[in-house]
Amino acid sequence: MEEKKVSTLFEEMRDDIGKYINSTLELGKLEAYEKLSLGSSAFLYGLILAGVCLMALLFILVAAGLYLAELLGSLWIGFGIVAAFALLIVIVLLIIKKPLNKKFTNKIIRFLLKQDDKDETKQ
Repeated sequence: MEEKKVSTLFEEMRDDIGKYINSTLELGKLEAYEKLSLGSSAFLYGLILAGVCLMALLFILVAAGLYLAELLGSLWIGFGIVAAFALLIVIVLLIIKKPLNKKFTNKIIRFLLKQDDKDETKQ
């Protein structure tokens, strides 16, 4: 009788440990899904914002090209100046690529760590 109780206790403990491991794995998976969804929603928001900004920049550059063309009396010169300005910006961005990438990487890491801190305070 006593052996049955001990074996039953071990079986229950084994079942409980199995449930605990499954629950822990499920929790880890859900936390990963949460971080992935937060990161992807922030990425999509940034992508939409960048698209709108690019459209606005396009119209501003076209307006500047038309304005310079009217001032200088030549459509080619006006849009040439605007194109040179845009190329200058591209060259500057290529020069500062590494510090810019490092800054973005640090922001993403801070965002993920902040989410970890929020998760830890909830527990």
